[in-house]
This record gives sequence, structure tokens and C-alpha cells, in this order.
Amino acid sequence: MTTDAIADANASDNVNPHYLGHVVKASQSHAIGTSEDVVSASGVKLLARGARIDAGVRERLLAHKLRRPLEQSVGMDDDAITARLAPTVQTLLDKHALLRALCADGPASDVPAAIAAVTLAPQPRALLAIYTQLHEDRLEHAVGVAMLAVSLGRRLQASNAETGRVLATAGLLHDVGELYIDPEYLRRGARLTIEQWRHIVVHPLVGHRVLRDMAGAGSAVADAVLLHHERLDGFGYPRGVAGEAFTRNGQILAVAEWLMAIIESGASPLTRARMAERLVPGEFSPTLLHAVSAGARAAPDAPVDLEAAAPLEQAAQRIEHLIGVLERFRQARGWIDARIAQADGELRRVLDIGLRRMLVIQASFSSAGLDAQAPAPLLAELAALRDPSVYTETVTLVEELEWRIREVARQQRLRGGLLPPAEAAVVAEWIDRVQPASLAGRGA
Repeated sequence: MTTDAIADANASDNVNPHYLGHVVKASQSHAIGTSEDVVSASGVKLLARGARIDAGVRERLLAHKLRRPLEQSVGMDDDAITARLAPTVQTLLDKHALLRALCADGPASDVPAAIAAVTLAPQPRALLAIYTQLHEDRLEHAVGVAMLAVSLGRRLQASNAETGRVLATAGLLHDVGELYIDPEYLRRGARLTIEQWRHIVVHPLVGHRVLRDMAGAGSAVADAVLLHHERLDGFGYPRGVAGEAFTRNGQILAVAEWLMAIIESGASPLTRARMAERLVPGEFSPTLLHAVSAGARAAPDAPVDLEAAAPLEQAAQRIEHLIGVLERFRQARGWIDARIAQADGELRRVLDIGLRRMLVIQASFSSAGLDAQAPAPLLAELAALRDPSVYTETVTLVEELEWRIREVARQQRLRGGLLPPAEAAVVAEWIDRVQPASLAGRGA
């Protein structure tokens, strides 16, 4: 099943059972109900306007196709969820220095107030309330992405009142497609099969299809949501768009989501953001990244406590593992080049994009000097400097390289799984030749 087919199944006129389960749960604590009559495709009125959606009506809704998607008929009249925006903004500003710096000066200085004052129509308001029940940190993530998106829009002088509304709304709702996914797939620490991962990676598509015809959201919000995991070099998902197809609002939202994930990781977010872009340049436009860097100057990472930190020498085995993967890649280059020369269409694209990403990682590893000598003596020399910044840079570099290699394997498996069996087997062999199973799992 293709990613588009999965998205169609999740956002169709059939009521999605996962979404409905979240609605039933949310209605127990929020004033969520029908904003209009809910009518089946055959014209039978299933629920009247103003009805609560509880466990008692669940089976009736699942038994019918609807004239309109259910989420377009589910609303929230009170402002309980939007009333939480202002305290959440303040919590995030108190907690994260980088976020505080990016929303602190110049054209971005009124971003906190702008997010706190966001108004949502009843249907998007209900979606946000339902989404925030997935996990206790979901509201903070959504609000943080909205703050960063609006801040970047203003720093680029690309945000008039309407664009600001679109970016704020898209930031708050960018992950609502997750409501249509089996909750087991979203469980923290879950190890997923490739088939299960396909359901995860279509959440931007599902969110787009849910939001595009929704009052208070619309096509501009939906189009940005569709692109929030894409990358300028084509290595994002779910569609691998690149270049001009990656719109400005889509890029802003993608950078905001990427940066918020780094901030939430907790450890040296500014160093991690700089490291990520240094290792894999071309994922985002230089203009956007300059806006991030300019705003972040007032928020240096907190110094590392070298006494409490794990010994730097412990990273030697991880570096040796990376050296092994890159050596396997070097040995496989002849085979990879031959398969690319023989392939065409989507198979050629999948093989080529994986090759280009591994070449970038290989170059970054070499430029960092990690393959210049044996890891253990090198790390011992670095540890002897007793320099917190050296410690942070080295550990962050290793972690980022590990993550990037896992990401290549996962993305190649996903792309290969959408190809005909014979072509999918070529991609599978590509991965097996390059990466041992221990580095080809789900990753962080």
C-alpha cells in the first residue's frame, strides 16, 4: 500500500476508529460535540447538532459512511484549550533559553503575545484539544512549533497578518494527522516494522487532507502541514519534495518543527542545531538558517559539568562502529554505482538519494578528523584538554552521525517498500551491504 493510499484510508468518509477513540476520550473532559447534524452518505441523521460524542454512539458512527468527514462536524464552543496557550508560552520561555532568544528581539519580540492571543474556529479548536490528549507534552510541542514558525516568518520579513495566522495555526495543528494512527505505533520507545512506519510517515498527508476543507484552517494551513517533515534536498517525507516544490511556508514550518525537536532533546540544542546543518548541508535554505543563527546569538548552550559527564573515552566504541559502517559503504560503492546505472524511474531516484546522503555523511565524518587516527587515543587527547565546548562538540557529533546513518536506513527501507518486489529487493540489498542491523533500526 502506498503512502497516499494509507492517507486516503485514514482520512476518508469512513470514520477512522483511532480518531473517534480520541474524540470519545476528549469529550469526557472538554465541551466537544457536533457543530452540525452528522448525516450518513445515504441521508440518515446519525447525530443532531450539539450532541456529545461518547462511547454510546461510537459503534453507530463506525457502521456508516458519512456525507462529510466527521472532524468537519466536531467542534468545541468554549475556549478551554486556547486559554492554555498563554501559560504554555510562558512555561516554554522559562524552560528553553534558545526558544526565548528566538522570540526576544526585533520583529519577533511580540511572538509570545501573538501566540497567546491566537483564536481558533470551533473545529480546529476541537482538533487541538483532542490532539493534546495524546501525551502530556503535546501542547508544549505544538505551541513551541507555532512560536518558532511565527518568529522565523517575522525574521524573514515574510509574515503579514494573514501569513502569521497561517503559520501559527499550522504550527499548532501540524501533527493532528497522528490522531488517525494506531496509538501503539506512537508509544514511546516502540520498535516498528517498516509497514508500521509507513503509517507514521503519512501523518502530514492525513493532516493535510483533514485540514484543507476545514473551516478555520483551509488550504494554506494544510499545505504547510503537508511539508513539515520535508527537506530541501529531497530526503524528507512523506513525498520527498525538493527545490521549488518546497514552499516558503512549508520550509518555515519544517525548520520550526526540526528546531523544536532539537530543543526538546534537552542537551546543547544550539550546538546540536549547528552540528546537524554542518553535517548535512542543504536540508534547509541558508536564509532560514541564518535567521535561526542570528536570533540564537543571545542563547549559548549551558556549559557541561565535566565531573558529572560520562568520560569522553567511552565514545571510542561508537566511533569505531561508525568507521565500520562507512568502510562497508566504501566497499559497496562499485555495486551501488552499477545498480544506479542500470536503474531508471523511482528505483534510480531512491538509490541515488541514498548514495548522495551517505556521501555527505562520509565527508562530514572525515572533515571532523574522526577517521584520522584510532578513536581511543584521539578521544584521550580531547578529554585531556578539559574543555567543556570540546566535550559537547565531540559527543554531539557522534550522536548526530549515528542518528543520520539510522535515518538513511529507515528512509531507504520506507522508499524501497513502495516499489515493486524486484526493485524493493535491490534497495534492501543496498541497505544490507552498507549498514549492520544494529545501526539500521528506528532510531531517535
